[in-house]
Amino acid sequence: MTHPHPGQTGLGPAAVEDRLAIINLLAAYAHYANVGDLEGWLSTFTEDATYQISAPGAPGRPLSMAEIAALETPNFARYRDVDADPYLGERRVYTIANPFVARQDAESADVLCDLMIVRATPGGPEPQIKLTGGFEGLLVKRQGVWRILRWRIRVSREPAADWAIRPEPTRKA
Repeated sequence: MTHPHPGQTGLGPAAVEDRLAIINLLAAYAHYANVGDLEGWLSTFTEDATYQISAPGAPGRPLSMAEIAALETPNFARYRDVDADPYLGERRVYTIANPFVARQDAESADVLCDLMIVRATPGGPEPQIKLTGGFEGLLVKRQGVWRILRWRIRVSREPAADWAIRPEPTRKA
């Protein structure tokens, strides 16, 4: 199979506009997770999207957005709390890096991105990379808006044994 060169020009104005929207969508996905905005994060997906995580302890099958929303609700509440008051405890920063649009047409795109999660605790040890991996996604453009239809996360560096979110002590006066 011959791939077009990733640095190829000549996409045309509409395709360039779509490419910028795709890159912005990926950035919004990470931003909404970092600030605990579950509604915003869910809006990056289509209603019929599936989400699959390939990691130890993960279900190992594509999940519906309703299943993901139920699983993520307590995590996003914690992300909001820590974003509002960093002294509540550990902060996780989700980073999407190296977004690569491997294929794009007027209505769909295949994307690949690297994933890195950094943990930091105010007054604690230096921030540490706790998980690395990547995303593979099928994005679709419906009614002029790009969203994620299929999303797969693969973990290349397993999380530490103490990865689970747990209540942290409250801020000391």
